[in-house]
Amino acid sequence: MEGAIQHLFEGHQKNYIECINVDYKSSRLESFYDLQLDVKGCHDVYASFDKYVAIEHLDGDNKYHAGQYGLQDAKKGALFIDFPPVLQLHLKRFEYDFVQDGTVKINDRYEFPLQLDLDRDNGRYLSPEADRRVRNLYILHGSFLEYFFHTCKTLGYIFILTVFILCIVLTNPGINNAPFKFTRYSNAYMLVYIRESDKDKILCDIDERDISEHIKERLKREQKEKELKKKEKAEAHMYMTVKVVTDEDFAEQIGTDICFDLVDHAKVKSFRTVDECAKFKRKI
Repeated sequence: MEGAIQHLFEGHQKNYIECINVDYKSSRLESFYDLQLDVKGCHDVYASFDKYVAIEHLDGDNKYHAGQYGLQDAKKGALFIDFPPVLQLHLKRFEYDFVQDGTVKINDRYEFPLQLDLDRDNGRYLSPEADRRVRNLYILHGSFLEYFFHTCKTLGYIFILTVFILCIVLTNPGINNAPFKFTRYSNAYMLVYIRESDKDKILCDIDERDISEHIKERLKREQKEKELKKKEKAEAHMYMTVKVVTDEDFAEQIGTDICFDLVDHAKVKSFRTVDECAKFKRKI
């Protein structure tokens, strides 16, 4: 459907600068498909949103040039015009460290709720132009997590697996409102929330008719290849691989500096057989 991506993922925010001592304002409307939220110094998603819309004061050497009014003390900030039906939150787990002169990872503890209410505190995240008739209550649909598996404490080996977890929201209100917590060995990078009033339109049942033909063909091909590899692995003990070198192979290798062996084993013919060597020799 044309425009489906914009309809599902696009939201809008207003960036503004407002002078304190004179009547001068400047604003700019921007669209977004995901929001980058700070993790450092924030204990949960709400703290990150508070920091996102926090007012920055422009004063001293950082005054704002307000046209005919010259340099003025001002406040700078951002507020949301509307949120999309599917809200994607990118958690900033990496930042540049000036002391180490490199990128460092932020492993701070971070909590995110199963229900996210962005209308809290009388709509503190919303611009005055926002449509207050829309209820911005979201449910957690999934998250990208990075798990750390310590397999050998002596050598310090760490294996990292990034997975996408779909969260099933239970009907118990007490569970829905509880923070979603993980162990110290997991980090969330991306959170996906769906507006509760739109979930029935977005999360719908599909059948085979809804899947494109090229997708079905690809899945069948991949399944066939998977079964073939599984069969070959199960029957591997029944076969042996034999490479046959002919006089032509020896002749091609004479006088060349490609390979230091008698022949280039990568180019000779290879056979996979269940016969014993003597029987195979008689066949060829």
